[in-house]
Amino acid sequence: MLRVKSVAKVARRTYASVASAPVVSTSNGIKVAAIEGDAESQLASLSLVINGGSRFETPDNAGAAHYLKAFGFRNTQGRTSFRTVREAELNGATLTAQATRENITYTVQCFKDAVPYFVDVLADIASATKYTEHEFRDISKAVEFESLCARTNPVSRLVDGIHQAAFRNGLGNSLYALPSSPVDTGDAVRQYAQAAFASNRVAIVGTGVGAQQLADLVSQSSLSTLEAQPLSLVTSASKFVGGTQQVYESASPVSHYALAFSAEPAMAPVLVSLLGAQRRMKWSTGVSPLAKLAASGGFEAEAFSFAYSDAAVVGVLVSAPTSQIKAAVEKVAAVIQKDIATAGDEAVQRAVAAAKLDAAETMATLKGTQLALGHIALGQSAATLESVEMAASKLSKAAPAVFKSKPVAASVGLSQTTAYVDTLGF
Repeated sequence: MLRVKSVAKVARRTYASVASAPVVSTSNGIKVAAIEGDAESQLASLSLVINGGSRFETPDNAGAAHYLKAFGFRNTQGRTSFRTVREAELNGATLTAQATRENITYTVQCFKDAVPYFVDVLADIASATKYTEHEFRDISKAVEFESLCARTNPVSRLVDGIHQAAFRNGLGNSLYALPSSPVDTGDAVRQYAQAAFASNRVAIVGTGVGAQQLADLVSQSSLSTLEAQPLSLVTSASKFVGGTQQVYESASPVSHYALAFSAEPAMAPVLVSLLGAQRRMKWSTGVSPLAKLAASGGFEAEAFSFAYSDAAVVGVLVSAPTSQIKAAVEKVAAVIQKDIATAGDEAVQRAVAAAKLDAAETMATLKGTQLALGHIALGQSAATLESVEMAASKLSKAAPAVFKSKPVAASVGLSQTTAYVDTLGF
């Protein structure tokens, strides 16, 4: 019992420290956020977070963010990619890159004593990447393969589809460089990078290191040479356009359908828990109306949410045999309007508890902590335990407004057997 109490106290301190992590600004405007964590741990992590995701692309550089992500840890003025990888392996470090619609993130996981070295590695990405043509040709192969995998994955197509239907441009831009992408040289990527790596769009976040210590290392690195560009990568505010739909033809015997609603970013975690399509026990059908419906109807229903700085979508992904997909979607829509939008106190209480647990589990992971720190540093919405608790009090009023509004939809299957969003009664 004493051990359980001790772990609970440590966990509570960890969640609170992320939500209240200090954000330090360097002299040129780069934001730095970090938490030291467990003093006994020898592990640290660093992330270079760039507010330059695909939402900032234009028709002239569509796909550039995907290529920029792939150029991470490549040849720079100070070191070759071979040297970077070799020295990372000698230090036992791992290097990763990830792109979302808002941010591009380059991450290093390493030992604490290697933090100064890897701050310089990340600084080189922002200030000294060469973007050579021979590397672009190699990178293009990886980018093309990632794009091909996304286009052949029905879930990836639906995620792109609901964003395109909901936002059209901006957040509606694809995460992937399509075959028609005008980005065909390393210099085209360089031009996008020069706008993305403006100091006012850059954050350095870390774990296992103090915020001021990390800020000092950043100030001593080549990141200090970056300049602010207030007008770089300008995009208009996101506007959700309800009632539209993307249809992708497929002859597969299984069809997929995503139904998504507009929501406030801070409310997304509790709203997706209220939908409650997931099962909390392996052999249980669940107690929520959607979970029971899916179990009895012989199809799958999975709740999802995507939150951004100025918008969010919350919805359900339905998968069913092609001959049954229309009926399954119609039943799901009816349950959302009848039961979810008018959920009672007990359902709301369950949703809040589940959302808190999900947030706590996420914040207990290194990836979740890094993600939250990056969002906090850049002033974006971060799903921490504290933010979920604040949103919980608004759930009863938010649910009817969200789940009775006009949604958007995307489907992968035969157009003759799909349900159309304007026939679902919203």
